[in-house]
Amino acid sequence: MAPDNSTSVDEQIERIDGRTARGARTREAIIDALYDLLREGHGDTGARAIAERAGVSTRSVFQHFEDLETVYAEVAARQADAINPHLAPIDPLVPIAERVDRLAAARDEMYSIIAPVRRAVNVHRTARTSPLVRNNLNRLHRAMREQVAATFPREVSGDERLLAQIDVCLSFESWDQFTSQHGLTRAAARGHLAGLVISLVAA
Repeated sequence: MAPDNSTSVDEQIERIDGRTARGARTREAIIDALYDLLREGHGDTGARAIAERAGVSTRSVFQHFEDLETVYAEVAARQADAINPHLAPIDPLVPIAERVDRLAAARDEMYSIIAPVRRAVNVHRTARTSPLVRNNLNRLHRAMREQVAATFPREVSGDERLLAQIDVCLSFESWDQFTSQHGLTRAAARGHLAGLVISLVAA
């Protein structure tokens, strides 16, 4: 009689679960690889470089992701989850000086999270030309403007010029100038951002 090579349902489920878990680990490794390459400022963020960093084949990258845009989308989603708490408006009933300080602190926390990838976007051709990256940056910019408007409703009160000025003062570019170009500590940068904003809203 031939041996029974059939497997139980439980064994089949265990095999499927194992493949699913391995697939999930591979996806995470690929996302981590792209994030690390961007953060470290590497010039090559193509599929081969991502695969080498993740320890998988280039073919495996495209088995788990439709294209590189999809990998960028996953990196963006990961960052969005981390920064969303810092995009909540400050209660407009709070005294203005406290609102300004709390908003500057929220921006500092957010920028410290996104800084490595945001700086990398400016130097990587693949990232610069990615429609998804540009769309995410535009979406973030809108969310930050809405945060300012909701934090200072009476002070701004439909004044687009003032809103734009506050927006610039609290922008990533301003924060990056203080921390990277001028070598200030994050605490000092927060103080400068708050000082710029208070000079506008308390005038």
